[in-house]
Amino acid sequence: MDKIKLINRCLKKDKKAWDLFVQKYSKLIYWAIRKRLAASSFESSQDDIDCIFQEVFLSILDGDKLIQLKDGKAIAGWLAITAFNKTVDFMRRRIRDRERLIPDMLVLSSSNFKQEILYGDLLNVVSDIIDMLPFRKKMIISLNLLKGRTHKEIAGIMNIPVNTVSTTIARAKDKLKKELTKQGIKNL
Repeated sequence: MDKIKLINRCLKKDKKAWDLFVQKYSKLIYWAIRKRLAASSFESSQDDIDCIFQEVFLSILDGDKLIQLKDGKAIAGWLAITAFNKTVDFMRRRIRDRERLIPDMLVLSSSNFKQEILYGDLLNVVSDIIDMLPFRKKMIISLNLLKGRTHKEIAGIMNIPVNTVSTTIARAKDKLKKELTKQGIKNL
């Protein structure tokens, strides 16, 4: 069958014509894909090549791309370029996927990752408990636990005796421990 007739029958979604088209041009498509991958020194498997191969033919069939061909003689070059382009698209997607995975894997493989999550959760729980305290106690314990201020610094900031600060912090810490124990958090 002549190339133009084959293309026209493929455009009409003739299954036999499409099967003949795929059979006739499969070697060319595989060659173009492998050539483009090799030229880029891109690491790929046979499954990758088969995937690209399917993308080439699906894009031609689903997009009615064959209508672009005015000259049946140009079909081999046109198919090779289409295969090259689909291969480049595949490589770009694969690189993007790898770039996304690397930071995620680094974070997930970090030995401190679980500790950071637990610390963040614990900090949220402690903050919620502190928020339930009366204003004065909340200020004192926040300055001590969350801001790292000493008893003497807090006494100076709030204009109260150091002993009052120490007593308030001790009682607030006891209350925090009890609340954390109620929530199943122990051994802090």
